[in-house]
Amino acid sequence: MQKILWLFLSLAVILEARENPFETSMSPQNVGKTTQGKDELADFTTTTLSLPSSARILKSASVTFQNLDGSISEEIVAIEQNVDWHLPLILSTQKTETNAPKVIVPPVTTPQIQKAIEKQEVVPTPVLKEENAVKNPITANIAMENSFKLNDDISFFTNQNEMTIFTKDTKIRDFLIADPYKVVIDLKKVNAYGTKSLEFNKAPFVSATLGSHDGFYRIAILLDGHYRYDIQAFNGGYTIKLK
Repeated sequence: MQKILWLFLSLAVILEARENPFETSMSPQNVGKTTQGKDELADFTTTTLSLPSSARILKSASVTFQNLDGSISEEIVAIEQNVDWHLPLILSTQKTETNAPKVIVPPVTTPQIQKAIEKQEVVPTPVLKEENAVKNPITANIAMENSFKLNDDISFFTNQNEMTIFTKDTKIRDFLIADPYKVVIDLKKVNAYGTKSLEFNKAPFVSATLGSHDGFYRIAILLDGHYRYDIQAFNGGYTIKLK
């Protein structure tokens, strides 16, 4: 009888230590605690995605989302367009301003155009002569910013994905190496050149390095990513076009 009394007292102490000894882990109180993190998610506004330098064609874009019932769905949009991997892709929300007032900008006219409109005459479009284009300071500045001189015999001109190498020497071979990507051109040695480097910082062209070897010299053009290339000769040098 004494042992039964002690067993009853011990059980009472254990039950008193727990507020509700029969409460399960799936009770409403605990469920609220486990799902609280989902309620604290921020509203989506925008995000960016950077592509690797080997990307050339954007095939499609997909978005994965969770529905009200907890199921997961995916929406895919076909694109099939060329893409510049230098520019990040941006996904963002956008509100449609259906009631926004339209701003009407009055056309800008000159007295000559106004008279022609009144007489219903056709105003010829002015054409910039070639000699004036050469003297244009804006054009001249762009040419200077894209022109680079390695030495007295070798110079470069960059234009987006194309580079022109001005040299009188004959190309022996050209090839592409990776890690990092470089277009390498070997030319017959006419003059002795020392090792020299030239910075472009004009994407996709980073720099050029000149080095002398036995019977030829080498120009290694460093690129900012993965490319294929074509090289064509012309009277005065070579043109490299990246793909």
